[in-house]
Order: sequence, then C-alpha cells, then structure tokens
Amino acid sequence: MPRAINMMRRREEEISKALLHLSERTKEFTNPELIMTGGYALRVFIPLSRFTRDCDFALRKKDGWNINELKRILPDDYSIEEEEKRDSYGFLRCTKFVKYDEIRIKVSMDFMEGEIRGRKHEEIILIDEAMIKNRKFVSIPIAV
Repeated sequence: MPRAINMMRRREEEISKALLHLSERTKEFTNPELIMTGGYALRVFIPLSRFTRDCDFALRKKDGWNINELKRILPDDYSIEEEEKRDSYGFLRCTKFVKYDEIRIKVSMDFMEGEIRGRKHEEIILIDEAMIKNRKFVSIPIAV
C-alpha cells in the first residue's frame, strides 16, 4: 500500500505545479475565469484529504473558445489528449506522464467550457454568469 500512496503523492506534486502555473498565467484564475470542480474542489468541504486522478475546471463560454487560450498556456510537457467543440460547449483534456520509480503515472486536467456534462445525455449544468459570480476563492489543500 505505501507504494500506491507514494504514486498518488507524485501525481499530487505535479498537479500542484500545474495549478501554480495556471494561476500565474490566468491572473489567479480570472482570465479566463476558471472554476475548479470535482475531487480537488471537494477538499475544501471534507475533512479528509482524498486522492483523485484528475483536476477539473469549468469556464464560461463567450465569443470564441477560451480553451484555445488554455492550450496556449498549458504547463510544459502537457499534451492534448482530447478536444471537443460543439455549439454550446467544449471539452479539453490535457495530460502528462510523470515518473515514479520505473512507473509512468498519468496526470490530467479537464476543462469544460459552456456546460458541465455528465455521463447521461440529460445531465447538463450550464456554466453561466451567475456561476462565475458566485464562485468562492479558497485555498485548496494539495496533499504533498
């Protein structure tokens, strides 16, 4: 079990670097306006530090695509694994492999623009101005 925990910690180190990079390049997540969702965001509300496989962000759809700008400012060595652009929403998954001992660990960040879509067709949450205005800026503990 310690090996699995150490692998997760290695992923956490990489996510921490990526978040610092994105914070700097987006003027503290304000340009474009990013909202962290998913497992990392849950850490603000739960007492336990849980591990998660990816880091999820939501952003509002405006004229043009914000995900185009995000591709330009990604941290070094991240590649585009998946990109989808539809009328009302876009999705971008960026990945990087980091090494732990002889194992390659996948680190990924997902960006959902315009809508957050679930696994079922009817599971759609609109990312609108109210969501952006009502977001909270808090420190999120990254277990390093």
